[in-house]
Order: sequence, then C-alpha cells, then structure tokens
Amino acid sequence: MRHGMIVVFALALASSAACLVGKDPKLKEAFTENFNSGRLDPQLWRPTIDAYEVRDGALYIEGAKNHPMWLMRRIPCDVKIEFVAWSDSPDGDMKVEVFGDGHSSADDEGAYVGTGYVIIFGGWQNTVNTIARRDEHEGRMIEESETKVVRGQKYHFSIRVRGGTIDWYLDGKPILHAEDQDPLCGPGNDHFAFSNWATQVHFDDLSIVPL
Repeated sequence: MRHGMIVVFALALASSAACLVGKDPKLKEAFTENFNSGRLDPQLWRPTIDAYEVRDGALYIEGAKNHPMWLMRRIPCDVKIEFVAWSDSPDGDMKVEVFGDGHSSADDEGAYVGTGYVIIFGGWQNTVNTIARRDEHEGRMIEESETKVVRGQKYHFSIRVRGGTIDWYLDGKPILHAEDQDPLCGPGNDHFAFSNWATQVHFDDLSIVPL
C-alpha cells in the first residue's frame, strides 16, 4: 500500500511539473539576458539544483552535475541561440541543452539522459566537443576533439537550428554540424538550459532569436 502511495505521489509531482512548464510563455520575439541585475530572476529561470548564481554580471556555475537551469520560456523550432562562455578550469566543461522539456535533471549520482540536444564544449576533461541527441554518452550525433577550451578565454557561441539541422559556430567559425531526421522540437521539447558537470563556468549575453 505504501509503495502504491509513493508511486501516485511521484506521478502527481511529475504531472504538476509538466503543467507548470506548459504554462511557460512562448518566445515570439528576440529574447536577451545579460545578468546585469545581479540576481537570477525567478520569473525567468528554473534551476534544478543550488549551483547557479550571478557573479560580476554573469551567470556562474560550479558543479551542477548535470542538473540544468532551465529558461522559463518556450523556444520555437527554428531558432538562433547565442551567448558568451568561459571556464575557470583547464578541464573546460561548458554545456547547454536545446529543446529539452524544461524541468528534467540528473539523479542524486549525476546520471542523466537529456530530453533535448546536449551541446558540450570541452567535455570529459577537455577531450570531447559534441552535439548529442538526449544521451551525451550514447547519443552523440557528431563529435570532435581537436578544439580545446583555453582556461579563462571567452568564447562566443552561436547555435542555429532549422528543420532538424543544427549548426554550432564558435567565435564565428563552424565547429560542428548535425542533422536529425526526427527533430526534437515542439511540446515537451521547447526549452533551453545552461548546465555543466564539475568545473567553474561562466555564461553571459544570452540572445535567443526566432528564425
């Protein structure tokens, strides 16, 4: 009986989270966030762990362990997302998720299968850059290892998605291109998130533009 009550309670929580996310406004015009307010706006951001704060006018993350911080706005299927990012560690470890569900996160041990496209620069101790479909281990659509994160260097990211085609530019130069015949977008796949694993990472000057 107790097990049944726990299952019902868990389902109720999941349902409540889904309803909450479904009410997030949809972006119809360009959106920007520069974190100059000095705090995270609770009407804009949904952190899934206490690892996010604003420092010196930028988002600061340390040891999120695959617990994303979701933007509480629904993004369109054709979109351009840009931001600046840098790492305080030679391990790199910059991560974002595009077209996720807006509320999912890792378990207590950090195990996580994403709900959207996971884009990683300098993952696994600065050895892998990848665009992954949901699972960053088994679902890598494309990857490369030549480009390395330089500690303290600021990078301009531009991620453009149109019709299942994903183009990732770094400082104006193409780094990875992927195509998905069954694109993740629409209800349940319409949110953006910042994330990382264990290092100290900064993000700033976010811009999301419908295409």
